[in-house]
Amino acid sequence: MPERPQPEGEDWRALDAILRPEDPQPEGWYAVALSDDVTSGQAFGTDFLGGRVAVYRRQSGEAAVVSARCPHMGADLSLGDVVGDDLRCTYHHFCFRPDGSCSSIPSEGPIPSAARVHGFPTAERFGIVWAYNGDIPLFPPPTIRDYEESDLLFRARRTNVFEVAPWLSIGNTFDFMHLRYVHALDFEIEPEDVRYVDDHHIELEIPFVSPETGAFEQRIRVTGTNAVSFQTVTDHTTIGLFTSTPVGTTAQTYYVAAVPKDPDASPAELEKRLAEQETFGNDLLVDDARTLTGIRFKVGSLVAGDTAMVKYMQWVSRFPTAAPGAAFF
Repeated sequence: MPERPQPEGEDWRALDAILRPEDPQPEGWYAVALSDDVTSGQAFGTDFLGGRVAVYRRQSGEAAVVSARCPHMGADLSLGDVVGDDLRCTYHHFCFRPDGSCSSIPSEGPIPSAARVHGFPTAERFGIVWAYNGDIPLFPPPTIRDYEESDLLFRARRTNVFEVAPWLSIGNTFDFMHLRYVHALDFEIEPEDVRYVDDHHIELEIPFVSPETGAFEQRIRVTGTNAVSFQTVTDHTTIGLFTSTPVGTTAQTYYVAAVPKDPDASPAELEKRLAEQETFGNDLLVDDARTLTGIRFKVGSLVAGDTAMVKYMQWVSRFPTAAPGAAFF
């Protein structure tokens, strides 16, 4: 009889996947807006982690993300004005730079030292604006194996809202029991085939045989505890990227469908492939919604088939956490 997986320590057993706004969250890059949400000259407001942020574009077009509560009297900065590279509060015209420092106040006298907001490290990739939860990024924003962004045609959108921490929905990647017995997928890889590339990335390749679609391979990269990209390879390649962002007690998911640019394929064929990947992603989300709705996750009675998931949960439990914006929300 196969042995039960042996834990390296017991801290991972306390994982419960409940999102508490006051808790520090894993460091990493979180989606805060679609690129199309953020137009030049106008701020976009959204809830993020345990508070609210304002997203806007500098004169160069580069995105910036700052905590949205003005330290003067608490107005929502996302309702303010973009002035040059700064964001100006609509209430009393305090102005803030992308790094969160106050650049000017309308009245005479020195700028108070407490007159600052939190400026999040920010990146824009695959049609999404990402903010880093942490002071200095430990790793770059999510990427897709073998491809640069410029190699791809892509389309990003918001999808489901789940009541679980992002790491659990991303963990479906390592739930081999679910893949084998619920989806009837045939594959031969073992837990030791999962590569923990470094402290922040995981990769694996899974050759599947599906009773519905036949043979295909997936080439997967997990970035942090909240993003996974996968290439689905048949006679052509389509690509999906899922990511999930804590917002209070829930998590907002985003999904990017992508295909490699192919000079031999017509625009209609590339659109067909994009739609194919979107359908594939929608089917996965239907399964996630059925599985995760109402779940009250706990680490329970584990079996040998949980070995890959156990190793992943141990990795999650060791991941650094941060809450640099909490004092400004």
